Amino acid sequence: MIRAVCIALVLTIAGAGARAESAQEVLERVKKRYDAINDAEVKFTQHTTYEVSKLEQRISGTLFIKKKNKYRVEFPDRIVVTDGATVWSYNPAHKQVLIDNFKIDPNVVTPEKVLAAAPQDYYASLAGTEKVGSVQTRVLKLVPKDDNASIRMMRLWVDEATWLIKKVDLTDIGGNQTTYTVSDIKVNIGIPDSRFTYQIPDGVEAVDLR
Repeated sequence: MIRAVCIALVLTIAGAGARAESAQEVLERVKKRYDAINDAEVKFTQHTTYEVSKLEQRISGTLFIKKKNKYRVEFPDRIVVTDGATVWSYNPAHKQVLIDNFKIDPNVVTPEKVLAAAPQDYYASLAGTEKVGSVQTRVLKLVPKDDNASIRMMRLWVDEATWLIKKVDLTDIGGNQTTYTVSDIKVNIGIPDSRFTYQIPDGVEAVDLR
């Protein structure tokens, strides 16, 4: 379930100058902004369309994130928490918590991976400007150079005022499309480390997979 954090896709520098910037320059601005973030609280919506079944799934959640590898994702039907060493996955319907060691999944797409790898691993291009809600954004299109990559194409909507990512659209090699849209984000608010451990409620079964 930690791959839900991918969504983690979603984490104020002055606006752009008069000169048109390249896609790589925009990515550098975004990377510089993210490098300055220690923690964040992000409210988002995840919309997934499955290529084969044509089924659609939409769910809203809140992501708490803190360097390094500390995440807490809260959905209506589940909570996933990690302190960078242990992962707790709580399913309230089953009254069960799965406990496992935290592992970095090479197939998971995170903002850190994208921004670090974009210059050498992706063909990046500007795809115009577009509003996300009331926010004016620049749209970046990223296509992996590796034909065997798990992602076929990615688009990022970057806030022109803050250089934060407001929306991410991923298409995987199976044709499934997942869109994350950020409705609210607060950065560097001093989230305590205790937020990234999980206290198992009374009456809940703990299944330790370590």
